[in-house]
Amino acid sequence: MNLVVGSGPSGVAAASALLDAGKPVLMVDIGRELDPRWCQASRYFQYSADDPARKRVFGSEYPYLTDREAGLVQKGTKCLASGGKGGLSAVWGASVLPFPDAEIEDWPFPARDLHDHYKKAAALLGIAGAADGLAGRFPFYAPPSPPLNPSLQARAVLSRFDADALRSNGFTFGQARHAVSAAACQYDGTCLSGCERGAIWNAAVAVEALKKRLGFEYRGGVKVLSLEDRPDGVRLHVAPEGASRTVIDGEKAFLACGPLATARLVCGSFGAPAEGLPLLSQPYFVLPLILDRDVPGAPEEKLHTLAQVFLELEDKDVSKHLVHLQIYGHNEVIADRLADAARWAGPFAGAVERHFAPRLLAIQGYLHSDEGVPVRITAEGRGEDCRLTVKAGDASATKAAVRRVAAKIARQSGELGFNPLSFMLKVGKPGEGNHAGGTFPMKKTPAAWQTDALGRLHGRERVHLVDSSVLPSIPATTFTYAVMANASRIASEAAGA
Repeated sequence: MNLVVGSGPSGVAAASALLDAGKPVLMVDIGRELDPRWCQASRYFQYSADDPARKRVFGSEYPYLTDREAGLVQKGTKCLASGGKGGLSAVWGASVLPFPDAEIEDWPFPARDLHDHYKKAAALLGIAGAADGLAGRFPFYAPPSPPLNPSLQARAVLSRFDADALRSNGFTFGQARHAVSAAACQYDGTCLSGCERGAIWNAAVAVEALKKRLGFEYRGGVKVLSLEDRPDGVRLHVAPEGASRTVIDGEKAFLACGPLATARLVCGSFGAPAEGLPLLSQPYFVLPLILDRDVPGAPEEKLHTLAQVFLELEDKDVSKHLVHLQIYGHNEVIADRLADAARWAGPFAGAVERHFAPRLLAIQGYLHSDEGVPVRITAEGRGEDCRLTVKAGDASATKAAVRRVAAKIARQSGELGFNPLSFMLKVGKPGEGNHAGGTFPMKKTPAAWQTDALGRLHGRERVHLVDSSVLPSIPATTFTYAVMANASRIASEAAGA
């Protein structure tokens, strides 16, 4: 029996690959689920007014572990850990794009080794997208389903783009791609606060599908306290909810807990380096935009409020790596921010909102982890007493890189058809945006506390790390799709080892 710890995207990708190879799987998971009493609420996701990136489910924060539960002390970071069934996919933005091959040349295997596993991940996710200007650099590894209908604002943006001028200045663009069922979408404008039809992919649903496959077992309500790598297999020391502590034995273990929970489990089981561990993250920022013309009817239309347009930037004067920009149109967050900003107008606030709402957009942007704030993780204690301190370093270089992106957008505003509201630029803390990893990076010749191409720490032949913990670097493009493909690759190769 192969043991998969965690039910998030990397966990289901690894489990699926093991089953494909004829290997039985037991998935062990904390596996918190939504309390049915919350289901009477009117919205599926509810964002926090002071932290829009932290989505709630029917007002519940069940997908998240508190820092205390996760054994974390954070200093200048904003990382999240999950104990929910499906992990953080319960509250993600569903954007899907592969890592460009050229951006992972520092990984310890050829980029082409991921291609078939992108196809497997796509089969799990169900990708909706259009064959457009993005397809040359970002191929579909499996035929996509039709894309979500773009909003009036998105159509206006795409029609205003001066394609030749933008390409000559390093931009590639197209409709956003999503892990959604476009057929199920009702375009009710509540993607950030409510997809009641479950159109957005959630790994918890994938777990239910895996239960129908021969050789798969899911065991929720189980907290893994530590593990042993033994000559004849692996042993998990676990605390099942409402039962005595016990052990679970298996042939191999595949850790898919997320980078912080995996680090805590590894350090609590095998010790930790005195100098600490790295944590890589994609620099994350939000930049409001204003269109250069009105889009009548935009706020009132039936629309989805996920990312509408992907804009990719390659300019060595801005960053030595590709920059990924997701353009969002009118949504609940923008509407609330506009209402707050319009209060200065007193009785005319409503008129101000109506005037600006059709023209307001926002970029949610990501840079390569090489541009990120340096972060170190130190660990103390063993087993369930292990505690991690996550501390950020100097952020000045990261903020300068983000400002270069904003300045580039301003310079190309004529070709883009919008202007950045740079005075409203918000740069996230490390970990914000939930794209972090690289704690035990894969290397061709791994040193201590690094992993090989199969996610194994030196001397731990039966323990495979399959989540973002093993990424040697994190390109700017969307995160989950590539993490799933790599998890599938590790599990497939490990099954044959």
